[in-house]
Amino acid sequence: MSVYKKDPTESRWEGKSERALDTTPAYARLTISGPQTPVLEGEDVTLECLSDGDSDMANYTFEKYSTWMRTWVRLDSSRYVRCWYFSVNISRNDERLLMHISDISEWQNGPYRCVKTDNQTGQDEASDALRIDVIYLQNIYLQKLHSWYPSVSDILWVEEGSTVEVKCAASSSQEPYYSWSQEFSDWILPSDTLVLKNVNEGSEGKYICQARHPNMYSLVKTSYFQLRVMKKSPEQVRAFASGLSFGDILLYIGIPGVMLTVLVFTLFSILIRYRKQQMRKPQISLVDDEKRAPIYKGSLQSVCSTASDTQPLVM
Repeated sequence: MSVYKKDPTESRWEGKSERALDTTPAYARLTISGPQTPVLEGEDVTLECLSDGDSDMANYTFEKYSTWMRTWVRLDSSRYVRCWYFSVNISRNDERLLMHISDISEWQNGPYRCVKTDNQTGQDEASDALRIDVIYLQNIYLQKLHSWYPSVSDILWVEEGSTVEVKCAASSSQEPYYSWSQEFSDWILPSDTLVLKNVNEGSEGKYICQARHPNMYSLVKTSYFQLRVMKKSPEQVRAFASGLSFGDILLYIGIPGVMLTVLVFTLFSILIRYRKQQMRKPQISLVDDEKRAPIYKGSLQSVCSTASDTQPLVM
């Protein structure tokens, strides 16, 4: 499309076409000093805002896009979000605008940009966004499958002949590689789920789950549990009770006991309330020598009479 020289008499649509083809680069350009690849959680990262047109960076600042707020947040402000959520240090030294992120965390990844605010026009000029990807692996969990109480303690007691299924999961920037192993054994199971069928005394031991980041092999997290198999004998029952943690005691004994107490108390309260209602009902006493006259149509109560009833009951 050809663009003609703008004339005041021309329509405003031609002026918009001219501005649409304007390829003047933005004044601010955001660069990162250091690796241009994803950074490891815990590292220090520095961003610098550069301007091709200005040497004074007083009107420039950094912004980060907040996913949950769905907007860009200015990082040189002393607002609550700035202090407690983003936790960055912005400085202006020797006509350089720098932002330092110390001990970067996984929630600090995302797009950043440099913005210039024009106090005269009130319009902002922004650079292209730069995304920082943080590599992390943390918080490994073990949980029992097909169980109403999925938590796995350090010692897991199971009945002989039963099946044990334990799943391993970790919080990671990418899906990690999982593997199971047993202490003092050479077998390795490349899976996130450990399945042991028909367990016996030979199945006892320490089982270890390992989670490894796919792109950063130095990131490894492990978790384990001790498997104990019990038989239905007094000795095994005592061993099982001695190996219970506080959480297990609370789960197996405390909570059922509280629920049973509440149930008994509720039934007792209902019984007492029922007896009190029965006691409030009026008691009708009949004297042996007193006879009641029949109830006639329209009568609200019986009438005492010493004479015999000679009229039929009207329904």
